[in-house]
Amino acid sequence: MKNLDLLNTREDWYAAFFAGDTEFMASVQADTFCVVHANGVQSKWEQLHGISRAVEADLWFPDSAYKQDAQLSLQNHGDFSVVSGLSHTWIDDTEHSRVFFSELWRQNAQGWQLMHLHFTPAPETAAA
Repeated sequence: MKNLDLLNTREDWYAAFFAGDTEFMASVQADTFCVVHANGVQSKWEQLHGISRAVEADLWFPDSAYKQDAQLSLQNHGDFSVVSGLSHTWIDDTEHSRVFFSELWRQNAQGWQLMHLHFTPAPETAAA
């Protein structure tokens, strides 16, 4: 049940990400959340502000964008879980990008909180 709750929260967070729903994202992310990617490190508020600006400028993902995990691993450590793997982003059923990712989640009385996200581009040769 614990893993199912985590995976459902995770899918809801990614749906909000692609929709540009920063209010929902903020409710799931810890205040200390940070994201690490090829362009550097962003705090929770830097990430959410950047997404909000992109949405307002109509530069965010189209409605047809979605994530598909090709590989997924969960490691539970008490109230914490590490989720990692290989994910593809699709737009209009065409692959837009593929990334290796790792996420740190914490379970508390309110449910699951995303603490940290790290992603890096995966080469074309990465196994699907």
